[in-house]
Amino acid sequence: MQEDLPITIAADGQFSSALKPLLMKLEMWINFQALKADWYGNEDFILSFDFTLVRSLDEKVQQITATGADSNESAESWVVKQGYAYHYQSSHLMTIAFIAVDDLLEDGVGIEQAIKDRMTSVANVVASQHGLLAVS
Repeated sequence: MQEDLPITIAADGQFSSALKPLLMKLEMWINFQALKADWYGNEDFILSFDFTLVRSLDEKVQQITATGADSNESAESWVVKQGYAYHYQSSHLMTIAFIAVDDLLEDGVGIEQAIKDRMTSVANVVASQHGLLAVS
């Protein structure tokens, strides 16, 4: 029986399937960091994250704003920062996050590390609300 990992990473449809090995590597890395920080010690209280790499946040922010009016998930509940946006659903211990990469491609250096930095920023903000140790 295979269990899904609590932290998943995907890329939106604008990316090549050649990213799959990097996505798997990042997913394993962030889940291992969470394991080291003892985030999985209480099976009744496991935070989950659904990260999606996107080219730019501009389009996603417009979608969030447009769909927020049509659902019980308001656009104001989304946190938008430089390079990422996320929404934490406390009732489900679930975070949906978009990680932008266009600005990283322009800089051209340390793209993988910059993606890791953005993912840990989101994860640590949510984890700190529950007194969990930060991942590094």
